[in-house]
Amino acid sequence: MSNMGLGWICLLLAIFLPVVNGSMARGVNGGNDCLICTLVLGVVENLSIVYNESIVESLERTCNYLPPQFKIYCKEAVEFLGPIIIDGFEKKETPDVICHGLKICTDAAGHECRLFPPRTSSRISLAQSGSNLRDRHPEIRSLLTSTACTIPGIKEICRILENVFKSHVPLVDFDGDHFGIESSLRGSSWRGKDCNDLSRRVRPGARSVNGDAVVDENCNGIFGMDSTTGRPWEEEFCNDTQRLGIAVLGDSISAHFHIPEQWIDARQISVAAFEHLLFIIENELDWPQLSGVTGHMNITWPNIEGPTRSLYSRLFALDHCNHRDYQNIAVNGANSNNILNISKTLTRDQQNDVPLLVIYSLVGNDVCNGHEDTFAHMTTVEEMLNNTLKNLAYLDTVLPKGSHVLTTGLANGSLLYQL
Repeated sequence: MSNMGLGWICLLLAIFLPVVNGSMARGVNGGNDCLICTLVLGVVENLSIVYNESIVESLERTCNYLPPQFKIYCKEAVEFLGPIIIDGFEKKETPDVICHGLKICTDAAGHECRLFPPRTSSRISLAQSGSNLRDRHPEIRSLLTSTACTIPGIKEICRILENVFKSHVPLVDFDGDHFGIESSLRGSSWRGKDCNDLSRRVRPGARSVNGDAVVDENCNGIFGMDSTTGRPWEEEFCNDTQRLGIAVLGDSISAHFHIPEQWIDARQISVAAFEHLLFIIENELDWPQLSGVTGHMNITWPNIEGPTRSLYSRLFALDHCNHRDYQNIAVNGANSNNILNISKTLTRDQQNDVPLLVIYSLVGNDVCNGHEDTFAHMTTVEEMLNNTLKNLAYLDTVLPKGSHVLTTGLANGSLLYQL
């Protein structure tokens, strides 16, 4: 059973790393890979303290939190990494040392990074301690690399996630209009739910056709005829309103990236905390349905809860004809250099759709870029301006007349260093 617990560790590594990294550089000292490795191994160790049990028992406990559909992917990774992880815990090594032993953490020249304090007065470096741990397992030492997604078992999971996350459009979309019928996998959590996935003409944000007397062309739920007046309901309710959809182009802030604290705090870990794990993974650890721009639901899950007060919900409250007309085109790691390609997944027809309010929001990835010399790789003011103007020029070719673009977050990057 301890092996299955280790599988949970490996699985979380595989899930988090490609999502968190996005399109940014990997970073120094192993970057995000190293951070997640030490955090997850630290949780396992803390479980043994909280529940006054052995590491093996804590690993068995974590096994019980893993949904059944993922266990098959863990076995190969467990067989590969298990000996080093178990050996490290038995020798009372810190998670930092174990992750160095796995080669997931590295040391840049002159820079040693650790999350946990040393447990001995020894002056042996993290890199050397990790190497000593690794050397005790020559059968797998030569097979380890510094990239988690090359590890057997994890490699297959990474490949699946990469295919899901790289397109930024609904995975299930039969008519190709970029609106889907599933809630996750860039579906209705991100964009209004399609009410007819076999017709590109029928989609959220479309103008009504013949008052939607027969078919709900814009998926706002208003169609049919008023038998008293003989007029379509769409005309009676929506003709005198100024329908306005909303979309956001941005990064993880706009996507509402969130790792539940119950996953990394041993005192809060429970089966309930992982009840919706598959859905959360399929949404790239983002919660666009709760975001400040396109949030459209309240939630009471164990790992996140509370009411949602978004721009979309306010537009809907003002005019129910705007129902489902939202698009969250935000991507973890997005910056001004790649946002243009991401913007091209936005769906709007200048002739056949209603106007759209677009929030263009890039907060920090042009500054915090994952390179060792962050300042040398920052997007310059001139580059930021040119990238933004190119994106605005593209939007001008697709947005209907009466649309607006509001830019936010394009502030001096030094702000991020003064918080």
